[in-house]
Amino acid sequence: MSALKNFSRCVYLMQQVHEARYYIGRAEELGHPHLWQSYEAILEFLAHFRSALNSYAKCFVSAGPGRRRLESSSIFGTDADFLKKHERIMDLRHKYVSHGDANEFESVNISEEESAGELLLHLQYNISFPFDRLYELRDLIRFVEVCVVDRQQAHIEGIEREIGKPVRVLEGRGGNA
Repeated sequence: MSALKNFSRCVYLMQQVHEARYYIGRAEELGHPHLWQSYEAILEFLAHFRSALNSYAKCFVSAGPGRRRLESSSIFGTDADFLKKHERIMDLRHKYVSHGDANEFESVNISEEESAGELLLHLQYNISFPFDRLYELRDLIRFVEVCVVDRQQAHIEGIEREIGKPVRVLEGRGGNA
C-alpha cells in the first residue's frame, strides 16, 4: 500500500519537531541570566538552544534517502513575518551551529601588553545572547509542529481511504514511549 509506505517520512519529521520542542523548552527553563552563575550553566543553556535550532533546521535542510524535508514556501506561504524569522533562524543555524562563521552570539577579543621582556596577550571569548532569537525559534517550532501534525493527519486519512477502514496510531512500543 503506497500511502503506508511513505508514512515513515512523516514520522521522521515529527521526531525532529518533538526534539526541537523539548530542547527549546529546556532552553527556556535555563535561559534566565540570574541562573548563569557559572560558565557551565551558560554552556548548558546554549547546548539546549543549539539542539533546538539544529532539530528545527533538520526539517528544512537536505534529507537523505527515505526522509522528507519541508519547503519553507509551503509551510509559511505568504506570511512574510514568519518567513523572515525562519530565514534569520536558518542563517543562525548555518553560521553558529553548523559552520562556525561570524554570528551575533560569539566574538573574540585579543589585547596586547608589551614590555621590554615579553609580549602579553589577553584572550577573551565573549558570548552574548539575543533572547528574541529564543522566542522566535520557539514560535517557529510551534508553527511547524502544527503543520507537520496536519500533514501527518492528512497522510493517515489517505491510508484510510486506500484501505477502506480507520487507522489508529500508537506512538512508541505498545503505547509506551
